[in-house]
Amino acid sequence: MIMDSVFGVVGGGFAVVAAGTSAQRSSYVFSNPDHDRVTRLGSHLLLGVSGVHGDCLRLREETRASVSTDKISSAAGAADAARGAVLACAQSANAMIASYDTSEGPTMYAVGGTAPPHRVEKYGAAGCGAGLCTPVMDEHYRPGMTVKEAVAIVDRCIKQVRRLGLASFVIMVVDKDGAREYARRIVKPKADMEKKLSEGTCFVNSKQ
Repeated sequence: MIMDSVFGVVGGGFAVVAAGTSAQRSSYVFSNPDHDRVTRLGSHLLLGVSGVHGDCLRLREETRASVSTDKISSAAGAADAARGAVLACAQSANAMIASYDTSEGPTMYAVGGTAPPHRVEKYGAAGCGAGLCTPVMDEHYRPGMTVKEAVAIVDRCIKQVRRLGLASFVIMVVDKDGAREYARRIVKPKADMEKKLSEGTCFVNSKQ
C-alpha cells in the first residue's frame, strides 16, 4: 500500500509545507529532485502535492507553466492555476501552496478536486495521512511559533503518518528570505535496512 500526504503550517512570518510518499517509491522519488513532492514555483512561492504519482507530476508541471506564463507570484494566483490543472488533467491530486510577500506576509491555500481553493489560516493537510495530522496540529499549533517549532509539529505529523506505512518527506519553508528546502526526513530503502541489520549496524530512519 502506498502512503502519501501533504500538510502545511502558517506562522507569523513564514509558512512550512511538507509532503512525501512511501518508502516503496522513495529510492525513485527522492533520488531525483524533479520528482520531489514539494517544489519551488518562484522565489517566494512553493507547491506541495499528494495523490497518484502521475497526476502529481502533471499538477506540478501545469501549475509551474501557468505561474511562469502569467507571472504569478501569489499563493492565491497559483492556487487558481493549480485548480485549473486539477480539473483538466490531475483529478486525483491535492495541493498546498504557500507564498510570502511584504504586504500580506505568509499565505497558504489548499487545492483539491472537490471544491474551490480555500485559504489556510493556520494549518491544513491532505492525502491519506490528513486524518492523523489534523489532531496533532489542533493540539500543538499556537500563534507566534518559530520556524523550528512549526517544523516540530510537522515532524509529529510525519511520525503519525508513518503509523500507516514508512514514508519519506521533503520539508520546505517560505518567508521574507524566499522559498527553500529546510530538511528531508528519509526512510532507508528496505534492502539497505536489511543489509545493515544483517551486519549488526545501527541506522537512523530519518535524516534530521
